[in-house]
Amino acid sequence: MADKAKPVNDNSCNPSSSANVDSAPLFPPTKAGKPADYGTNNTLELLERIPSQIVDLKLDEVLTAVKTVDNLCDYPRCKTKTSLMGQDCELCSKRFCFKHGLPEVHGCGLEKRREARKEFLHPKPLKTIRQEEELKNAKKKLNEKLKNMQVGRMQKSGGSNKKKK
Repeated sequence: MADKAKPVNDNSCNPSSSANVDSAPLFPPTKAGKPADYGTNNTLELLERIPSQIVDLKLDEVLTAVKTVDNLCDYPRCKTKTSLMGQDCELCSKRFCFKHGLPEVHGCGLEKRREARKEFLHPKPLKTIRQEEELKNAKKKLNEKLKNMQVGRMQKSGGSNKKKK
């Protein structure tokens, strides 16, 4: 009797189960001419719903789905493409179409308000701003100097590789 009991979540790759998974479509089919509906605009949410074994078997379909979802506005139920024109939110790091790009529209309004209030009530002193600019300029000069030194070393090492007779 113990032979018949099988675990419900068997993650082993059986040839018969992989054949069934391989033939079944990954996403529900759509009508001709209509884009596929993946049920979400969030890439991570899409990938969490797909088991890793299926991702390994149908990598091309998953990559196509991820590419399509990445080019859509991240606002729920908005299907506007943002591949050419879109706005990245600096608070939540998501990409939205121009209609949903304002923080107040897509849900970052309170955070934006807190940030503006903090900046208004506690502004940076002018001395700190000058110091930050000087530090940025010093880093820029240092990077340029290091780059020039590296180019000089590359030129010197290129000429010393010739063999003497």
